Amino acid sequence: MSVSLKVVHDDTRNKAVQLNPGWMIRTITVIFILVLAGCTPPVQQTRESEDIPVTGPTLTVSELLRQADLADADEAISLRLAAAVLAFENNNAGQTQQILNLIPRRDVTVNIVEYLLLSAQVAVTNNLPAAALTFLNDKQLLSSTLNRDLQIKTGLLRSEAYRLNRSFIASVRERIYLDPLLTEMEQADNHDKIFETLLNVPAKSLGVQANEAITNELKGWLTLAAMTRQYQNNPDRQFQELNNWKKAWPQHPASVILPRSLAMLSDIVSDLPSTVALILPFQGPNGSIGRAIRDGFLAARYVQQGSVSVIMYDASSGDVVDLVRQAELDGVELIVGPLAKDDVMQVASATSEVPILALNRTVDTILNPGLYQFGLAPEDEIRQVVRQVHSEGLQNALVIFQDSEWGERNFLEFRTAWEALGGNIVDSVAFSSQRDYSGMIKTLLKVDRSELRSAELQKTLYRDFKFIPHRRQDIDFVFLLADPDQARGINPALERYYAEDVPVYATSHVHEFGQPWIEAIDLNRIRFCDIPWKLISSDNTQTRIQSAWSTAQGQLGPFFALGVDAYRLYPRLQQLKLIPSNRLFGTTGVLRLNSGNVVERELMWAQFRDGSPVTDVQQ
Repeated sequence: MSVSLKVVHDDTRNKAVQLNPGWMIRTITVIFILVLAGCTPPVQQTRESEDIPVTGPTLTVSELLRQADLADADEAISLRLAAAVLAFENNNAGQTQQILNLIPRRDVTVNIVEYLLLSAQVAVTNNLPAAALTFLNDKQLLSSTLNRDLQIKTGLLRSEAYRLNRSFIASVRERIYLDPLLTEMEQADNHDKIFETLLNVPAKSLGVQANEAITNELKGWLTLAAMTRQYQNNPDRQFQELNNWKKAWPQHPASVILPRSLAMLSDIVSDLPSTVALILPFQGPNGSIGRAIRDGFLAARYVQQGSVSVIMYDASSGDVVDLVRQAELDGVELIVGPLAKDDVMQVASATSEVPILALNRTVDTILNPGLYQFGLAPEDEIRQVVRQVHSEGLQNALVIFQDSEWGERNFLEFRTAWEALGGNIVDSVAFSSQRDYSGMIKTLLKVDRSELRSAELQKTLYRDFKFIPHRRQDIDFVFLLADPDQARGINPALERYYAEDVPVYATSHVHEFGQPWIEAIDLNRIRFCDIPWKLISSDNTQTRIQSAWSTAQGQLGPFFALGVDAYRLYPRLQQLKLIPSNRLFGTTGVLRLNSGNVVERELMWAQFRDGSPVTDVQQ
């Protein structure tokens, strides 16, 4: 029996789709279908526009598996592979893995390339880069003669596996190797990916890596990324240095086809606003915060030697919409502020003639299209904790949170995000500030029940015996929402009651500037995310600000950082909007702009060790 096949090439497909590692599986599906011997008559099957229309049997995963159970060994493998491919196309990686588990590796001969590539793709989807690389480095795959398409697919998969494993230079090498195989449109996308990946390398390491690079092509990419990071806060200087780089590397692939974010630099420089308004509270309850943001903004302008004129409007009283209207009449080209959430909501429901970079967020989904939202939202931290524990394969959470509006709100945010990823909260407790948390933790960990069972057993047996209490065994990690004083009482209690092997995660709330070592020692082993401003000395601007204002190293520190990043962010708004994968490495985190014009922050990870926070970069 035979199966007819028709492939329709669609040259209008988006280039990002062409290079997505997932599209290779659809081609593999065609290869698998060719070896099937089915009795179902052929019918025309039309998929989504990004898929390849084929003519072939319309069998479900279950039907393919049933046929495999009745087939001989070789045909059964082909049928199960086809079922696995179909399951993966249906976005069911779990079912795909289950089917692949039915196929012993040693029994796969004819379809070995397809088997290894699909296995690697599933591993990448499940964020298991080491497993993916095991399949991709299989001797039979390495020794196979692959056509152009399979070479590209294999290279893309290997690059993605290295990236997930944070082996960024290795990831880039794979893309550089396959670049000559690509069309011009595909190369443009590939160059964007190479550039984005290199920007994950610490700035100081890029120059070192460039000096050690063996090939000119890699060296050119590394020097380009190093230049970009060095001058990211100064678009004018970055544009000048880009032109210098192009003169030094005229034949380099990145010079021929620039990454899109760099190709936009000319427009960014020519469109820089000449007058910016700051609408912030300078008096009243939020006056100290408003002044810290203002001082951070102006300090960044001074250090960069910027020429933009800044007009300040006091939002301590009065109608914020009226201030926006006044700023427009004064000829400003961009507004930074307001700060209060209620003021941002008023601006969101109004129209404005100029773009607005608000320094807080609204809850509205229908927004002024010229409004951008940027702030120190705790939701960013909660979501980052959720992503981190999920990536580590943890499942069962024990949540300890402050009995306050802040604690309740953030616990709800965590629960919603965690359960959306399939996570489980086995127990939780809200606490008030107190001197001793031992009783609460003992009950939460069910150590008291263990002691009670021991006492009852002693009564039953009428004799004493040696007994070591134990805690509950159904938790994978603890999520702690507490301030430093509270955490200093809770963390030792967790260790005292046999949870010293359970990882503890927290938000930046647990970390403050200048904690004495003798107090911070009780926070040992807690992992938390925080803004770079509080964990490292990121640049000259931060050093100058902290020298000039002592409050910049205290509770107001994050607001100075917010002002600095607001100054560095506003010239890049259109760049971030048009290229969603683009990032700004700020003092409040790595900044991205989502589709709702909200600036999202990715914070740094650190862990308390010997009374001091140690960042992941330092470890």
